Amino acid sequence: MKDFITVSELNEYINSLLSEDLFLRSFWLKGEISGFRLYQQSGHLYFNLKDKDSSVNCVMFKSRARKVNFQLEDGMEVLLRASVSVFARQGRYQVYVEEMQPYGLGGLYLQLEKLKRELDAKGYFNAEKKQAIPEMPSCVGIVTSQDGAALRDILKVIRQRNRGIRILLVHSTVQGEGAARELAEGIRLLNEHAEAELIIIGRGGGSLEDLMAFNSEEVVKAIYESNIPLISAVGHEVDFSLSDLAADLRAATPTQAAQMAVPDIASLKEEIIKSRQGLERAISRKIQYNSELLDRIMMRKVWKESRAMLAQREDILQELIRSLLRAIKDKQKGKEQGLSLLASSLDALSPLKTMQRGYALVRKDSYLLKDGDAVEIGDELQLSLWNAELEVEVKTKERVKR
Repeated sequence: MKDFITVSELNEYINSLLSEDLFLRSFWLKGEISGFRLYQQSGHLYFNLKDKDSSVNCVMFKSRARKVNFQLEDGMEVLLRASVSVFARQGRYQVYVEEMQPYGLGGLYLQLEKLKRELDAKGYFNAEKKQAIPEMPSCVGIVTSQDGAALRDILKVIRQRNRGIRILLVHSTVQGEGAARELAEGIRLLNEHAEAELIIIGRGGGSLEDLMAFNSEEVVKAIYESNIPLISAVGHEVDFSLSDLAADLRAATPTQAAQMAVPDIASLKEEIIKSRQGLERAISRKIQYNSELLDRIMMRKVWKESRAMLAQREDILQELIRSLLRAIKDKQKGKEQGLSLLASSLDALSPLKTMQRGYALVRKDSYLLKDGDAVEIGDELQLSLWNAELEVEVKTKERVKR
């Protein structure tokens, strides 16, 4: 066993220690960016993250970097989620960044991430609890601000698609203090009246802070407990709110929510017309085919010369009947002849025929005797002749060899 290790072995050993540390696999790190570099060829980001006393090397690979939706620059304070590993070639450790947010928003993201895990644990996002969206609702409930652009967009689309839809509007503020309570109360109010067959809850786009009411546990819980199917229509296409996760269906915008909720009557009518026309054509083709088939059938001889054909069939039937009767008589005659032969054979074997030729049946005590061993001198025997019954007594006995 050698008493030294190589540099590579040392780096690999240290790397294994770091990789086995659960905390270092995923943690949030706050600091200031310095030495920022973007490599155009690879798309990877390299920078240092520092505070007033220390700094650490960081790398964010292209697949992760493309999700960053703000401009990075030196001096920016950020909050990032990362892991630690050793860069074995240079023998130094560095931070591998998974996601990044400006520090001002980072606290909100951390708060939402924690709340998301808690609500998920309670089953509020369970896919098995999702309700089906009705295909043809007659009444739609809307929970949003009566003064917002979201409501105008929803109403415009619904009126364009189906003017016969009843709309129940529950006004609610959509941001700021009390918004979460009003949104949740609006959902519960529509459920209590139970007239709406579908609920749309949402607002137009905004910043993360503007959308926080739709990330509250109060609203998520009300969505989860709704007995009426619900579409979440928070107007932000990039990220999902917690309301989106709890809703039965998520729409990227209020306009899309209205399109999902209400079928286009004009398009449906057009489809119905096309279907009816197709059905009429199919029926017409079927009628034409059956008419032609009927014409071909009516042209057959059976319809033109029915009496002659019936007479011909009658003659054939009578001939078949006569043939059948002859076959029955022939069969009966053959059976009678066979029976006569059997009767003659049985008669020839009859004991009476034998007795007519001078033979007799000898019985002792009503038992038929086959040999003389059963007979003793003095026994009384019964003899049956062809035409007489005799009682005899044995006077002598002599054995005869055959």
